[in-house]
Amino acid sequence: MFRFHGLAIGVMACLAVSGGVFAQSGEGPLEVYEGRYEYVGDTTLLIAAGPHAERLYAVISGARYPLEPDRDDVFLNSGGQEVHFVRNRAGAVTGYRVLESQPLETNRLFHMLDSTERYPEAAWTGRPDGAPDTYAYRAPDTLDDGLATAELANGDPLRERVSALAQSVYDDEWPYVHSALVYRDGALVFEEYFYQYDRGTQHQMRSATKTLVALLVGAAIDRGAIASVDVEVLPYFDAYDALENVDDRKRAITLDDLLSMRSGLACDDWDPGSPGNEVLMGQSDDWVRFVLDLPMARQPGSEAAYCSGNVILAGRMVEMAVGMPLVEFADEVLFAPLGIADYDWDFSPDRSNTDNFCQAWLRPRDVMKIGVMIANDGVFDGDRVLPAEWIERMTAAHAEIGGTPYGYFWWGRYLFVDGERHETPQASGNGGQKIILLDALDAVVVLTAGNYNASSHTNALLGQYIIPGLTGESP
Repeated sequence: MFRFHGLAIGVMACLAVSGGVFAQSGEGPLEVYEGRYEYVGDTTLLIAAGPHAERLYAVISGARYPLEPDRDDVFLNSGGQEVHFVRNRAGAVTGYRVLESQPLETNRLFHMLDSTERYPEAAWTGRPDGAPDTYAYRAPDTLDDGLATAELANGDPLRERVSALAQSVYDDEWPYVHSALVYRDGALVFEEYFYQYDRGTQHQMRSATKTLVALLVGAAIDRGAIASVDVEVLPYFDAYDALENVDDRKRAITLDDLLSMRSGLACDDWDPGSPGNEVLMGQSDDWVRFVLDLPMARQPGSEAAYCSGNVILAGRMVEMAVGMPLVEFADEVLFAPLGIADYDWDFSPDRSNTDNFCQAWLRPRDVMKIGVMIANDGVFDGDRVLPAEWIERMTAAHAEIGGTPYGYFWWGRYLFVDGERHETPQASGNGGQKIILLDALDAVVVLTAGNYNASSHTNALLGQYIIPGLTGESP
């Protein structure tokens, strides 16, 4: 749902399947493939040669996915599918096919729409346009947005550390870190943007959107629209006739089970062979029905598995309980109270959302407001937004996924820095979208990045720069 990928999102189809970065090796210049192409639905994508034309990328909704050269005019996406570029008789590239079934000609041809469009060269480097080679710290601007700001004093270890962080991104040591914000002792003290991103740019939040759904569940319960997390799920979906695989276990699934990823449904985004994998869900016409029809794999409330389908059901339950679309409810009970007006969120759980996967798009400074509200037990700028009891319950550990504590669509992660354990509970989205609470250090960190389907730089940035700065260690 939120490019769940971990949303493990690879974008759900065609070129953008999960994976890392591959070195270029192959015949012919990569520039011949560049341009704007058709993509799934009515969307498009850009094929771009990377810095110095060393790699080929598919750029989809601002996210870049590498393609590995295999043989003449054939590349592999990170799911191992063959992407065949097609040429006309004159030798010019006119489109591509993704090999999903034999023979190749039976697969859809995605046409080249504009062979002249190019990805901005400056977008491949971390240093913003016009910025000096050497970074100089500056205090965040004070805006009328409810976020207090403060300047870090000369000699403050945090100032030295975050300056070093920004310089390292300028120098492309941490590719595709798009923003870094630090809130300490009640004020925003660091706010920088890289790779042509700026304060006004909405950023895709991927699976960090899951946490928004958990917050909205809490708001619905607070309003009395949902009795409690103990309500059973199936009665909310009586409109769906003749559900499949219904047994006593499925009837026993509760909202608590969805929120903690313990529904017991045969759904695991981390398992490509799972019948409820998000990729399969994204290809279905009705995602809600897809999830409801899944067989059971275990008793609800027992072992947890990372399943985006749980979030789809929870979001739809809120809609039915409050009698309005999820995003309208979010605007009323969450975004408006936080002063968030510039956002985009299409919660349409069906094939129309295969590319976007129901994720929210937010500006990083607005993401920080959400983090500050959570850190302050539901209060922002002196006003209560959500009950403290819900924030406590949402961020508490209810399960374990991959050896990591898990709350209600919320991770209980931690990090060792110089042998000391630091709790880093967080909302987390594929590519490096983070809201990180450092309660012991009275700080909140927001990061956005574009390392989709690859390891993010989060722990390195926390461990080398932010946490040492907050604990008073100079570089």
